[in-house]
Order: sequence, then structure tokens, then C-alpha cells
Amino acid sequence: MITGFNTDIPYGGTTYHVQTEDKGLETPLILSLVYVGGAIIASKRTPYKDLLQSGFDEAALAERLQRQHKLICAAIKAGRIEDLKKMGDKDAGPSAAAEAPAEAPPPAPPAPPAEPAKPVPVEPVRAEPEPEPKREAPPEFEFIFTGPFDIIRPDPSVIKEAPPAREELPPPPPPVAPPPQRQPVAPVVPPTPAAGSEVEGEGELYLQLVDDEGDFRAGQLATIKIHVGRGQYGRQAVADASVSVRVLGTSFRPLILTTQTDIEGFAVVRALLPRFTSGRAAIIIRAVADGDVAEMRRIIHQA
Repeated sequence: MITGFNTDIPYGGTTYHVQTEDKGLETPLILSLVYVGGAIIASKRTPYKDLLQSGFDEAALAERLQRQHKLICAAIKAGRIEDLKKMGDKDAGPSAAAEAPAEAPPPAPPAPPAEPAKPVPVEPVRAEPEPEPKREAPPEFEFIFTGPFDIIRPDPSVIKEAPPAREELPPPPPPVAPPPQRQPVAPVVPPTPAAGSEVEGEGELYLQLVDDEGDFRAGQLATIKIHVGRGQYGRQAVADASVSVRVLGTSFRPLILTTQTDIEGFAVVRALLPRFTSGRAAIIIRAVADGDVAEMRRIIHQA
């Protein structure tokens, strides 16, 4: 049985709750609603009559349901909130047009003719000559001497002048060895997973009710069996996931029960649903694992 998806997405300081569900074979429609604080701000309706005409396939319907839910979640994460609102207005176009009032607003009075704009005089722009680039003088050669030198002064008693002292140039610097060349390193290519295989822990949380007996009734002792998984249809079981079951209503105090999934991803919660004859009530099931959150809600009918 296909139950649907519920996901909370924080963006820009606001938490958006996305709920996608199948309306059933009597009304073949996939409905996605976006809530903010309990109010619906966007919706997406997708009929699937083509699946009924070509032979109903529950796997194909589940794939469409999951794909539509992921597309809306991705749009919220990308900040395309206004696009989702316009998409909801477009889907509800015929019905919204039927509900619109027949009276048209009174026509606005004609605007007075605008005066022609006066031309603004434009001063001509004078082009300034570009400065000539400065030419740098060629560098001069510098001779560096690392003395000391012997200064020979002439002896007045000697008639013959002494030869001038020879200037010793510094020894040439030793040759500099070229830097070692780096050997190219082959890039490390991760192994490609085989076709049809799934990486453990990949994908969003998938929350599903097991042995679902149908509607919940007030005063019923309900046994809620939950499975938490990842990947397509939740095939990868998630162990030690935190699961909370909240029973909320407008005419009684809330009831909150918590547990964790076992090694196969299952969790069982038993709750005595309160009796009420007025107002509304619902069961909200929430699973948290590694920072990911999945949520599902079911209505509680009056006794």
C-alpha cells in the first residue's frame, strides 16, 4: 500500500513541510502540499489516469509519487518558493476562475496627457590626450668588489714609480642546480559501482506503516508498526533511528510516545487513542537519523 511522503525542509529561517500522497484509484491524483505554520502556501496536482488505462502498476505509481515529492523538496532547497506558488495557481486555474466574483472593478479614470519632455542640452565631451608612457632607463652594470685591496703609495726616495696595484675580481658564484622536476601523479579514480547496486546510507529517509489496518478510531488500542529505510522504497534498513508518535487533538491533551528502530529498521508503538466527540485529531509519526527527518500523519476519526 502506498502511503506517501512527509518532509520538513528549513530554508531562510522558515521550516517548510512537504506532504505528498495518493488520493486513491477512485480519484487518480497525486497531491503535494507545502505547509508553513499549518497554512498551505503551494500545491501540485498530477493525475495518473494513463496508468489505469494501460494496466495499473503500483511500482510505477510509487515512482511517480517519490519523484514529484523530491522535485518539490529540491525546489525549496534552491529557494524557488515563488515558482512553487505560481505552479499551484496554474494547477488551480479553472477552479479559481469559476470561484472569482462576476463583478468587475470600475474602470480607472483616464490619466491626463503627459507633457512632452524638454530636451536637455548635452555638453560635448572633450577627449583628453593620453599621457605618454614613461620610458625606463636601461639598467647600468654594477661591479661589486669584495676587497680588501693593497694601496701602494710612491716612495719619494725611489725615482722609478711602482706599478699600479692589480684589482682582484671576486670569484664567480657557483652554478645553481636546476630545481628538480616534479613527476606527474596519475589522478585517483574512484571505482564505479556496478549497475543496479545501491550505496549504503544513500538517499532520503523512507517512512512506511507496516500492517496498516486502515483508519484510526477514537478509543481504539492501536498497534503502530513502522519501518524506516533509505534508498528506493526504503530497501536499506536504518537501525537506531529515533521514532516519535504524537497523538494530537483539539479537545484533549497531546500524547507523545518515543522508541528506536531495531537492526532491521522496524519499530512498534502501542497507544490507546483518546475518545472525543468534537474537534479534530491526528497521529504524527516522525523519524530522525543522521540529521535527516521523515514525517507522516494519519487522521483519527471520531468514535
